[in-house]
Formats: sequence, C-alpha cells, structure tokens
Amino acid sequence: MEDLLKIQHRLVPDLIDKMYRRFNILSTIEKKQPIGRRTLSDVMNITERVLRTEIEILKQQDLIRVQSTGMKLTETGEHTLASLSHYLTLYSSFNHLEDEIFNQYGVKVHIVRGNSDKDETVKAEMGNVTGELLEQSLYDKASVSVTGGSTMAKVSESLHPLDKDILFTPARGGLGENVVFQANTICASMANRTGGSYKVLYVPDQVSESSYETLLKEPAVIEVLDAIRRSDFIIHGIGDALKMAERRKSSDEVLSQLKHHHAVGEAFGYYFNAKGEVVHRVKTIGLQLEDLATKTNIFAVAGGASKADAIKAYLEIAPKNTILVTDESAAKAIINAE
Repeated sequence: MEDLLKIQHRLVPDLIDKMYRRFNILSTIEKKQPIGRRTLSDVMNITERVLRTEIEILKQQDLIRVQSTGMKLTETGEHTLASLSHYLTLYSSFNHLEDEIFNQYGVKVHIVRGNSDKDETVKAEMGNVTGELLEQSLYDKASVSVTGGSTMAKVSESLHPLDKDILFTPARGGLGENVVFQANTICASMANRTGGSYKVLYVPDQVSESSYETLLKEPAVIEVLDAIRRSDFIIHGIGDALKMAERRKSSDEVLSQLKHHHAVGEAFGYYFNAKGEVVHRVKTIGLQLEDLATKTNIFAVAGGASKADAIKAYLEIAPKNTILVTDESAAKAIINAE
C-alpha cells in the first residue's frame, strides 16, 4: 500500500492530493462529530463551495451521514479512515518536510523514506525518483549533463528506453576513482539505457593552472565543453567537503584550509561552509557552479544523515529552479526535526 501511494504520488500527484484532502475531512469530522458544514469549513480553512462538493462525494460513497445535527462518519467511513490513517499520516509527514524545506530555501523537494547511510535500497529509490522526474521532463533533442558518483549511477540504472533523441554529457572530468562511478561512464550508461547519444570528456577532474589553459585549447575538449554548457538538464550530487577533498587526494594544506574555514559541503569543485559561502575551489574542467544560473532543469540528488550539513549548506546557494531529491533522515536533519 505504501509503495502504491508513492507511485501514485509521482504519476498522478493530484489524485493523492484529493485523497489526502478527503482523508483530512473524514478525520476532522470524526474528531468534531456531529459538525455542521460551515463550522467544518472554518476549522479546516476550506471554502464552503469546495467543501460542498467534497461532502457530496463522501456522502455518495456512504462514508458520512448528513443529519440535522451535523455530519457524522458511517461505519464504512470509520473503517476507511482507520485503513488509510498510517499511510496518509506518513504522506502528511513527508509533505510537511517538503514544504518546510521549500519555504526555507525556495527549492522543490522529493523525499524518499529511510536513511541511505544505512540502507542501500534507499539510495536506489532516490535514483528511481530522479529517473522518473527526468523522464517526465525530457523532450526531443534535449541534452543532459551529469556528474559522477554512486548516487548518479543509481539514477542511470533507473532509466528506460525513450522515443526521444537525447544527448548525455559528463558535467566534468573524472576523479580518478572507480570507473563505474565516473561521469563519463554514467552518461554513456544513460545514453545506452534510453537509446540516446553521448559525448565523453577525457580529462582529469582537477588540473594545474598551466594544464587547464592547455586543455582548453584542445578542439576535442572545446567541443565537449560547449555541449556541456548548453545542457538543458543538470543532474548532480552534493558531497561532504572533507571526504570529497580526500577523494581528490588534496594536499594537507588544502585539507587544513577546509577545516579552518569549517567547510561542510562540495559541488562542482566548490567547497562551502554552513552559510553557503565558498571557502575554496579547485580548478576543474567542465560545468562550473555559476553555469547553473542559466539552467531551468536542475536535479540535486543526495541523502543520508551524514550529508545533511552538506545538503543544507548547498541549499543556501542553490538556484531556485533546483529540485532536491533526498531521503527522510537528511530532510529531518535539514529542518532540525529529529
């Protein structure tokens, strides 16, 4: 039942919203019965016109009884309310978390139940949610740029064949890590799964100033960078600052600097503190943080209680057209709900 509700929420969110509204009406009637329509309208802050329609539907389904003394639940209504209570209370809780984050940071949020730090299936579900959102949004001739990492690999695994011509590009060079998790590999996998095409960027993620200038003159690099910057969709992760620095094999001096400035998060080679202030950046070839300002479809995917501070810090500077896909443990920590 819980899985069905999650699927319905993604495919037909208006259906779940209607179900939740009627669940709330039944729940309020149960607590206040017998209750008149005008009083119910005031209590729930719903217009009488909307409430009149909902009441008529609930009455036709034999869920409520309308009497001169007010409305009461029928036996069927009581059983229906009890059956839905657990699942829609969970839905309500997630809605609350999503609304809290949206109100504080101005970004849309999709929350997956659980903690991806402890359960790998939660990370897979974040990948599924992101994949579904992406597939619903893609159009013919669209281009997608994706970063590396294990979470991005889960997004790739969730994709299906599409009847659209989609180009996938790596958002930046490789970190020298497991090749399965490199952006080049992931964008190739996405292209293969969807029937699209892809370009690769065979350069290191981090380079010296002289190498940076030299590589930017290479025709093959110029061509791919141009495609990356013209991407219509961006999918990226958010990293823990010190862990990302260690993965990049940063010097002791850089690690010391990050600790001194209390860096907590990283994205696109930019390291930031809890206020979202950039305290360090590495010279990377590929998409830059400032490039996101012109993008209209951005998916930031990260979860786990251990990444809550990093996600929260990134949200301080995230473009408002960002859609965050995260898990329950991170979301609760972000709004200090735990």
